[in-house]
Amino acid sequence: MRSIDQTLVDEVWRETASYPPGRVAEEASDFLARQPHVAAFAHAVTREQDASVQRAALGLCFLLFKIIERSLGHPFPVLSDSRIPDAHQAVTEWLATLEGDEAGRVLETVSAPGHPTLPAYLIAVFYGESAAGCDERVRAGFALMLRTLTDALDVGQVEA
Repeated sequence: MRSIDQTLVDEVWRETASYPPGRVAEEASDFLARQPHVAAFAHAVTREQDASVQRAALGLCFLLFKIIERSLGHPFPVLSDSRIPDAHQAVTEWLATLEGDEAGRVLETVSAPGHPTLPAYLIAVFYGESAAGCDERVRAGFALMLRTLTDALDVGQVEA
């Protein structure tokens, strides 16, 4: 097993970003078939967003699992549908403890210096450091979605 660090995330991102369109569609289809509960969760949390946000959410989930699978050296087994609601409840309770504007406090907390999280780093890699062109509320929603999934998978800290 390889530890999940920024180097691994960057390596997987560069590799998947260079896939030809046919391979992206094939691997995305395989991912959705292997992780139906993850796909359903991503759809549920973005159902009121436009199609580009929904696709980005699925893309982030796909990237998360590609990283985990590279770390493990094999495909991740189906994530149980019971783990996601439990993790979502825990994230909702954590969110209630934060002060200030919801989107701002989520992004500030998950990106705290000295405490990098895999969700925050994935969003930074996916959108670039500045996340230009991505609404703060959308990024916060992605952070909460990824935080839920990493909690359900028992991963979260990314090594610098």
